[in-house]
Amino acid sequence: MIYSADSADKYKERGGLKMLKRNFAKVLAVVMILSTMLIGLTSCGKSAETQAQKEIEIKFPSFWVAKDSKAKVMSELINQFNEQNKGKIKVVVEEIADYDAYEDKMKSNIAAGTMPDVFIFKTGAMAEPYYKSGKLMDLTQYYNDGWKNDFLPGVLDSVTYNGQMLAVPYEYGVAPALYNKKLLAEAGYDHFPKTYTEFFDMCEKMKAKNIVPAAQMTGANAWTSMLWYSQLVVAIGGPDVYKNGLDDPAFLEAAKMMQKLFKYTTGDAVGATAAVTAGHFLNERVAILLNGPWFIGRIKNEGINNMYDNVEVAPAPLYEGGKGSEGGYIGFVQSNIGAAKQTDKNKEKAVVEFLKYLTKPENVEKLSVDSGSLFVVKTNLKPKDGKVERLQGEMIEQMNKAPYLVPHFQLMVSPSVGTEFPQALSSLVLGEKTPEQFIEALKAADKK
Repeated sequence: MIYSADSADKYKERGGLKMLKRNFAKVLAVVMILSTMLIGLTSCGKSAETQAQKEIEIKFPSFWVAKDSKAKVMSELINQFNEQNKGKIKVVVEEIADYDAYEDKMKSNIAAGTMPDVFIFKTGAMAEPYYKSGKLMDLTQYYNDGWKNDFLPGVLDSVTYNGQMLAVPYEYGVAPALYNKKLLAEAGYDHFPKTYTEFFDMCEKMKAKNIVPAAQMTGANAWTSMLWYSQLVVAIGGPDVYKNGLDDPAFLEAAKMMQKLFKYTTGDAVGATAAVTAGHFLNERVAILLNGPWFIGRIKNEGINNMYDNVEVAPAPLYEGGKGSEGGYIGFVQSNIGAAKQTDKNKEKAVVEFLKYLTKPENVEKLSVDSGSLFVVKTNLKPKDGKVERLQGEMIEQMNKAPYLVPHFQLMVSPSVGTEFPQALSSLVLGEKTPEQFIEALKAADKK
C-alpha cells in the first residue's frame, strides 16, 4: 500500500489523539483515587474528632449527700466542675446517705472486682482490702508532677502500698468530747472533767438530776463507743499501746471501764446506731457525744434550743495512774478517695483532673469553713482568723497542743477485730461476757 504525505499526517494525528485520550484516562483515574483517599481521610478525621469530643462520664457513689455536713458545698463543687468541663467530662453522683449501706456496697464491689470510677473508703487496716485488690489506679506519677505539694507533710505515706500511691487522703478526723455546757451547768459543772474520777462523779450528779451523761452504741460499727474505748486504751496504756497488741493490760482495763460507762447512757444503747446517738445529743437527751468536726454542721443545723451556742469541745479525761497524758487526742485520716484503674487513658486523665479539683486548696477551704470538717490539704485557714468555725477552731487549737495524736481502735487493729468489736461489746455490757472473755473474743477474731 502506498501512503501519501497527507495520509501520513492524518495517521499521526489519529495516533496522537489516541495517546492523549489514554493519558487523560490515566490522569483521571489518579485524580479519582486521590479524591477517594482524601474523602476517607476527612471522614476518619471527623470520626476521630467526634470521638475525642465525646463526653467522659465519671461515676461517683458518695455519702457526702443529704444530711452530711459537706453535702451542700460538695454538690456545688461538683456542679461547678461539670459546668467548667461541659461536653468533655461529667461527674454523675450516686447518692447513698446511709454510711453503713455505703460501706457494704463498697465491700461488695471490691469482692466482685468492679469498683466505681471514684469512691470513698476508710483508712488504716480497713483500707487493706482495697490496696490488695489490684483494682485501684496508681496515682504516683501524678503526685510526683507536683500535686503532692498540696498535702500536709507525710500524709501520703498513709495511702502508699508496695511503693505505689493508691488513693487520695482527704478528710482528717479528731474525736474529742462534744458537750452541752447548759446540761453540765444543771449538774453543777462549769467545765468538762479533767480526770475519769471527776467524770464519774459528774455522771452521778447528772443521774440525780435525770440527765443522761453520754451517748453510747453497739449497733453497726459501734462508732461512738468505739471512740470511747479508743480514748480509754490510750489513756491507760499510753500512745504506744498498740505496739503490744491485745495482750497489753490496757485493753482489758478499758473493757472494765466501758462496762461502767454504759451505766450512764440511754436505755437503747445496745443495738443503737450512729443516727440514734446523734439524735439523742441533738435533741438534748444526752449531755456528751464523742464525735468529730464533721458533726459540727449538724449541731448548727439540727440542734434544738440554739444548741450550737451551748456546745463546747474538750479532750477526753485523763486516766489517773495510766500512761496517757492530759490533753491527748485521737486523730486520724478519716477518709480516702479512691479511683478505679482505667483502660482508657483519656478517662484516667479525666478522673485525675476531678480528684485534683476536689483537693484544690480554695475548694477544700470552702468545704472546711462551711462544714467544720478538717482536711489533710494545705489551706490558709488559721484557728482565729475569722473564717474558721468556732468549734472547729477549738479542735485545731487543742490538737496543736496535744502531747500525741493516736488513731482510733478500729484503724489500729485488723479488720476482723474491728468487725467483732460491736458484737463483743454488746455481750460485755449485757453481762453475757466478762471483760476477759471480751478480750478473748477479739483475739479469736484476730486469728481468723
